[in-house]
Amino acid sequence: MPLFQPERVAVIGGGCTGVTSFWALQNSSHDVHLFEASAALGGRVKTLPFEHNSNRVDVNTDSPTFNAEASPNLVSLLHYLGITTVKTPLTFGATDGVNSFQWYGSMLKSILLRPWILCNIETYRILSDVIWLKYLALDVLDTGHQPCKPNDTQRWLSTHEYLSSEGYSNIFLENYLAPLLSMLWSTNAGRFLSRLPAKALVRCLFDHQLLKPHQASPDWRCIRPGASQLVQTMSMNFPGSKVHLKTKVLEVIQCGKKYGIMTSDGQEMFFNHIIFAVDGQETIKILGSHATAEEKEIIPKLGSTRNISVLHSDTLLMPDAEYPGPSCNYIIGPSNHPSSHISSLGYIANFLESIPTHIYGPIYITLNPFTPPHPSHVQGVWEFTDPEPSAQTLVAQNRLPSIQNKHGLSYGFYWTGRGHLEDAVTAGLRIAIEDLGAKVPFHVQYHQDPLEAASSASPRLRLKDNLIRTVLRLIRVYILILRLILVLLSALPNPAARVKARFRPICNKTGATKAS
Repeated sequence: MPLFQPERVAVIGGGCTGVTSFWALQNSSHDVHLFEASAALGGRVKTLPFEHNSNRVDVNTDSPTFNAEASPNLVSLLHYLGITTVKTPLTFGATDGVNSFQWYGSMLKSILLRPWILCNIETYRILSDVIWLKYLALDVLDTGHQPCKPNDTQRWLSTHEYLSSEGYSNIFLENYLAPLLSMLWSTNAGRFLSRLPAKALVRCLFDHQLLKPHQASPDWRCIRPGASQLVQTMSMNFPGSKVHLKTKVLEVIQCGKKYGIMTSDGQEMFFNHIIFAVDGQETIKILGSHATAEEKEIIPKLGSTRNISVLHSDTLLMPDAEYPGPSCNYIIGPSNHPSSHISSLGYIANFLESIPTHIYGPIYITLNPFTPPHPSHVQGVWEFTDPEPSAQTLVAQNRLPSIQNKHGLSYGFYWTGRGHLEDAVTAGLRIAIEDLGAKVPFHVQYHQDPLEAASSASPRLRLKDNLIRTVLRLIRVYILILRLILVLLSALPNPAARVKARFRPICNKTGATKAS
């Protein structure tokens, strides 16, 4: 194990990744400083006050739910910090203002709780596509779906290409898959889902135990009293002299073996090591002309999406819901073309945080609303960025180790599809441990890159699973043959008209003979 000399370290960005790195380095020999441009730590993970009829309550701005099996580092950190989690069901919904679907963990449970959905023919198409995905999507993890050159972004099969080639419906995409991923990732997945590599999609679903076969049902947990409790507990004993709030880092300049940091309040401070816990665009902006050629090639390709969230009580923006309905709802906007629907993501904070409606009224958080809520109902607006897991982004992430911890610079970009909190915590811990020798009181797992070849963690299919997959493939072949026949028949003129046209001359001739 390498020996780490005491260094002066700067962490740029006070979101969950930056706070985790700073926390992990507290007991090290390093002199660590944290810089955050806003007035509070946490980034997208924070609380905002909500008032209703002189009653006030703090509302968490980020979803507190996570999959315990897919989030081992988050679970270990929460356990060490003494933060309580409770079991919660997997629920999410989708609506376009006319039709609505609500999903409760399993398909069977969804039907039992809302049997009338079987009266909608679209339900059967969604159910069949869900079965197809659960049993057949694992084929994508085969190395046969991996390009010969992993860095070739054009060669990765996209989710759009995969779903189209396999015959999945738009109804399934918009009313099940996009809402499911939005709930898993706490973001509006519909904005970038078509550009997501199919392999990353399937790896994510497998990691969350949502594909067959899986050994046990996913263990969904909810942080009590909210996700912000994680940041608040970690930062509770941070030394105030080393946490610089309202201090935006404008530029990093290399001065020999050290780096000079220029801040928005006019300070210039020098450090041996810099941790960038901000998005790729902000990182390359701070580095400017001092970035190396390889950094300029990789970092700008770490794509991110800019999001706007609104805390409000406008019931017109959310579907009608009764407890215990889905707390996460994917809302599809109007469009003239099914493949270009705009969408937003809405949370019912009353359900997520057990906030009584009869005291505080309805409390909603809407992410990227295509129709803004009425100003009189708005109590908070904030902006944040999320990784955009396109092929370009994930290929750049795959190349990140080539510049990671080179000449004293570390980068906190990390996306595996396991959830925002798990990815942020893992990124912060990895930098502190691997790059700066920090010691933490629990084992840290480093997750497989979503574009890497399948590992030993990939599923082993049993005889029963292979039999089901074979039957499903045969059914798919029959369906494809039937569709081909229908296409050919539709391309031909009307058969009845052709028969009538062929026999018309004979009938006319016979009629003329009889007349004579």
